[in-house]
Amino acid sequence: MSEYEIIRSRRRTVSLQVTRDCRVVVRCPMRMPVRQIREFVESHADWVRAHVEKAREQQENRPIFTEKEIRQYRELARRVLTEKTELWAARMGVAYGRITIRQQATRWGSCSAKGNLNYNWVLMLVPEELQDYVVVHELAHRREMNHSPEFWKIVAEQLPDYAVRRKRLKEYAGYTDIQTAPEETYDFEMDGICEKGRF
Repeated sequence: MSEYEIIRSRRRTVSLQVTRDCRVVVRCPMRMPVRQIREFVESHADWVRAHVEKAREQQENRPIFTEKEIRQYRELARRVLTEKTELWAARMGVAYGRITIRQQATRWGSCSAKGNLNYNWVLMLVPEELQDYVVVHELAHRREMNHSPEFWKIVAEQLPDYAVRRKRLKEYAGYTDIQTAPEETYDFEMDGICEKGRF
């Protein structure tokens, strides 16, 4: 049996979450009976165990680097991803703003409404074809700032096998959680009450 944390708030639904540090969190309405919460968790025990195991595997596989190594990878990322962005932007016929290399705990990249691109330096640790996927993905947002069917059509025009690359990239999810990456936090309701339980 495993422990789980109960967060009560003014929400109307109940949900389960397994955090990156393997904690099990139940979010539920303020007046939901403990018995009903326990039944809900028990009914999803297989799902919880599977996701806890996945989180543990990602923790075990996360890379550990020194600050010097991180600085070197950031510089490498700046050169490589700038070149890739210039290349793919020309092919796709899109413009973009500045490029920033960040250390993000959960994201590979992002594109702002102004066209500024953020890339995670950890992309230097994954195969080149997956780096290309992230670059194309972010540049596609220069034409569609969403993940609509039209957006994925734009990506597919450049990378017909994007779905395969996207799936492969998920295998490296633990890589973004490196030694100095910030803890992932969650915003709960201010009036939330924290309890503990087991399943």
